[in-house]
Amino acid sequence: MKSNTSFTLITLVLCATLCSVAPPIRAEHVVNILVENDVFTGTDRHYTSGLMINYVSGIDDGPRQLQKWGIYFPGIDENDKMHVSISLGHEIYTPTNIDSPQLLVEDRPYAGHAYIAAGFSTANPEEIETWRVSLGLVGAGAGAEYIQNTLHKAIGVDQAQGWRNQLKNEWVISIAYEKKWLNRAWASSPGRAIELDFIPHFTGSTGNLGTHLGIGGMLRVGQGLRKDHGPPKVRPSMPMSQFYDGGIGSSWYFFVGVDTRWVMHNIFLDGNNFRESHSVDRKDFVADLQAGFVWNNESFRIGYTYVVRSKEFVQQNQRDIFGSLSFSLHF
Repeated sequence: MKSNTSFTLITLVLCATLCSVAPPIRAEHVVNILVENDVFTGTDRHYTSGLMINYVSGIDDGPRQLQKWGIYFPGIDENDKMHVSISLGHEIYTPTNIDSPQLLVEDRPYAGHAYIAAGFSTANPEEIETWRVSLGLVGAGAGAEYIQNTLHKAIGVDQAQGWRNQLKNEWVISIAYEKKWLNRAWASSPGRAIELDFIPHFTGSTGNLGTHLGIGGMLRVGQGLRKDHGPPKVRPSMPMSQFYDGGIGSSWYFFVGVDTRWVMHNIFLDGNNFRESHSVDRKDFVADLQAGFVWNNESFRIGYTYVVRSKEFVQQNQRDIFGSLSFSLHF
């Protein structure tokens, strides 16, 4: 679950980072605050909390050094229009039964993950290619025990008793890629009362944090669909999903989507890479079913996503459900 202390700390660090590396702000920048939590769906297990603060630059208007790095990634060259992003985030994972201090060998490990990430996205009219590089820490150093139990105590909820069994400290890196196709063959003409589009995508990632390949797509219906390319999410998520065009007037849409992944490695299930730790038998194929709503105007966007995730490990008794709430400021 999220924490006011964590939120304040991440906000201050992000502000300091942006002030030191970003050029003078002009226009077409977006700052996102995203909260994912199973409390939105009345559960408290497994992927229980995600928090991210994210900055996305305007086209060719981001931190200069990040722009220089971006052209070295496959699919991005110096002639492409490009957004760059900086993200700070935190995630918490727990077993279903948080009342037991014992090691629950049949349930997923306790784990926290704190990270910083940089992203690079092309801004082409027919397809978008995005790379995201994150560096983080898994283990007690991520502060998940303190964050969760401090908030539980503040709101009068039983504290999690099994954090002594969490994954060991390990630095983690992830390099992720996503491609979205925006030809929108099924889209109605802009300006009509109701518009419809479908956006397929391909994803992949590698690193000691996790490795996967995935495909999926999203169907949207509403008005002003060209203002963005889908709702922002914490995990899995890519920077371009966080950007939207303020434009003139407001827009809205309902959406439903699916994301399927072939998972080859997941530290939160497989356990530490270089030390002995708790682990479970990971499933190779995982799918997310997502549905929700997004509304935005020239300067503000709000979105909510309801996520149903298939079982991620063999011993898991039921699917996971959580909600993702996002607030975005366009300036």
